[in-house]
Amino acid sequence: MEASCSVAPPALSTPLVVGLLVGLALLSQTWTRSFLQTGFKYPLRQTKLLPPEVFPEPEEPIAIGKESEYPADWWTGVSTYELERRAVFSKHWLCLSHRSQFSKPGDYHAFTVAGFPIFLILGKDGKLRAFHNVCRHRAYPVTRKDRGSSTVLGCRYHGWSYNSLGQLIKAPHFDGVTGFDRAQNALFAVHTFTSRAGFVFVNLDANLTVPPPEVGLLDEFAGSGEIAPRSRWEGRQTVEGQVNWKLLRVAESLIEKGSIRSAEIQRKFPFWLLDRLGHAQEGDESISVFPITTVKTIERTAYWFTLTCIPVSAQRTSFRLDLYNSSSSSSSTRVSETEAIAQEAANQLQKIVAELETAYRSNLENTRILSDDILIGTQQAVLDALKAHLKLERQQGTEVFSAMRKPRENARLAQAEQLCKELDCVDRGQDMSW
Repeated sequence: MEASCSVAPPALSTPLVVGLLVGLALLSQTWTRSFLQTGFKYPLRQTKLLPPEVFPEPEEPIAIGKESEYPADWWTGVSTYELERRAVFSKHWLCLSHRSQFSKPGDYHAFTVAGFPIFLILGKDGKLRAFHNVCRHRAYPVTRKDRGSSTVLGCRYHGWSYNSLGQLIKAPHFDGVTGFDRAQNALFAVHTFTSRAGFVFVNLDANLTVPPPEVGLLDEFAGSGEIAPRSRWEGRQTVEGQVNWKLLRVAESLIEKGSIRSAEIQRKFPFWLLDRLGHAQEGDESISVFPITTVKTIERTAYWFTLTCIPVSAQRTSFRLDLYNSSSSSSSTRVSETEAIAQEAANQLQKIVAELETAYRSNLENTRILSDDILIGTQQAVLDALKAHLKLERQQGTEVFSAMRKPRENARLAQAEQLCKELDCVDRGQDMSW
């Protein structure tokens, strides 16, 4: 058995212990004085309080709220819709048509976009022009038809007539009035632009000049999809739905998916909305054109279509599907094929709008779909436009309607207007439907 032994630590002498204690006491006093003199290394931040009389006045709350927030009435509110009319539809380029819809001089198509009535017409010079569909006399519609063909358009109220250049060529009871100038009473023109691929844009901004729209990606898509600048317009299907216009991207997703049961749409609305919102990605068969139009090719055919969501009110939208054919063939096979595709498009559009209405009604109340993760693409672009316009209106101290036009006024015109009122019933029985 091995023996073990331990060595005890050497004992500290009493004088050494006393010396250590005295040294620690002196060190403690020195550190304490230094700490109290210098303070904390990271002193607490002090808030400078202003006297009550110099506090700045709080700014008025804006309709859009903070940078990352959407208004609570984003999908339903009248105030938001009116702001959209001023900030988006009265100053942004809108893709409304294609050159293929106009084959001969006088062909015209009329639209009412967010309450703005306009029409496009092909002139004898082969140029497309757009005008406000409002007679310069008493603001009556120049044409009541959605489309037609005439090189002269006449207002049915008092017979004022205009040519395809928008010039006033007939003004009963006014031609003999001294100082009345037809040239000063032409239709209000709307900026028009036709892209290389044939897509027709309008801009309601009343300024004399506006920058052209950016159409590079759209024309590139048309080229890769073999969309001919002079395609054959096969017709139009229009369905109105009780839904907000900004859900265009949802309608796109339904077209992509094809037939989906209403119950499934109602249950999965927020999830596929998350996947489908935003602009078309490279390689897709469709492309979104801000703010209301989508262009899509039909796979393995020469057909393609545009889907345009035209706002009627804050909670009502007109869905318009225009079908085109890039092929110039006029065979009986093409005719039957066109009829079949047009019928399928009509059926699908009806079903899409019905499903969209169901999803819109149920999910706005039961599910929060306004998160930042979901609202991307077009939604963010609309929000940015509203913020910028609100800033402009605050600077000017009033609402700014870029599309607003003011007619010229003078004393002689007022006299002629009074004469016209006295003869108000003379021409109202004439048929000028054109």
